[in-house]
Amino acid sequence: MAEAAPDWWRTEFGPGYLALYDGFLAERTPVEVDQIEALLQLHPPRRILDLPCGQGRHAIELARRGYEVTGVDLSPYMLGVARERAEAGGVRVRWLAGDMRQPLPGETFDLVLNLFTSFGYFADEADDRRVVRAAASMLEPGGRFLLEVINGDRVMGNFQEREWFTVGQTAVIERRSLEQSTRRMVVERTVSSTNGDETSVHAVRLYSGLAVKTMLDAAGFGRVELYGDWDGAPLTPESLRVLAVGTR
Repeated sequence: MAEAAPDWWRTEFGPGYLALYDGFLAERTPVEVDQIEALLQLHPPRRILDLPCGQGRHAIELARRGYEVTGVDLSPYMLGVARERAEAGGVRVRWLAGDMRQPLPGETFDLVLNLFTSFGYFADEADDRRVVRAAASMLEPGGRFLLEVINGDRVMGNFQEREWFTVGQTAVIERRSLEQSTRRMVVERTVSSTNGDETSVHAVRLYSGLAVKTMLDAAGFGRVELYGDWDGAPLTPESLRVLAVGTR
C-alpha cells in the first residue's frame, strides 16, 4: 500500500474530490447549517470564519441566512469554485487564500468553524495544535470555536483494513493502514466510474474527545463542551463524530 505524501492535502481537494462528493454534500448542507444553529443557539448577525471553507458550501449557506462570513482555504481551485457559486447565488462572502495554521492578522470573529473532519491532516501533530491556537486567537471574548471530526476512538475500536461503499452511483474502495502509536490512518482510495479508476492516498490523525478537549484547553479556551452528534447527544465511544465547542 502506498504512503501518503506529507503534504497530500495540497492537491487532494480539486476536481476529483468535487466529482465524487459534491452532489452528496450539497443535499446535506442546509440540514447541517440548521444543526449548527440549533446546537449553538446561533442567530444573525454574527461574524463567522469558515476555516477551511473548501468549495464554500457552509459559508454560502450561512451568508444566505444573514451572517457575515469569511471563508479561508489553501486551494485556489476550491476558492474559485466557492466564489463562482456565491456570485451565482447572489450571496456575499469574503474569500481569502490562507493556511489554517496561521491567524488572519488583526481579524476577530464571533465563531470559527472547522467542519467535516478538515483537521488532523498534517504529518506533525504540532501543526494541528497550531490550527486550534490560530482559531482561539481570532475569537472575540465569548466567541466560540466549533470543531467537527470523525470519532477516532470508534474508528480505532472497529478498524477495517478494507471497505467498499458507494457515493451516489460511484463505487469507492478504501484500503487502510493504522499506526497505533501516532493514531495516524493512511487511506488508499480507488474511485471507479464510467471514466475508469482513479486512486489517491491521504492520511488523517484520529482524535478522541479527550484529546480534542485537552488541545482546546491548552489553547486557552475557558470552557469546552463535547457532543456525539448535532442534536447535542453525549459523546460515547460509538458516536460517529466528535463535536467540540470551545468558548474563548
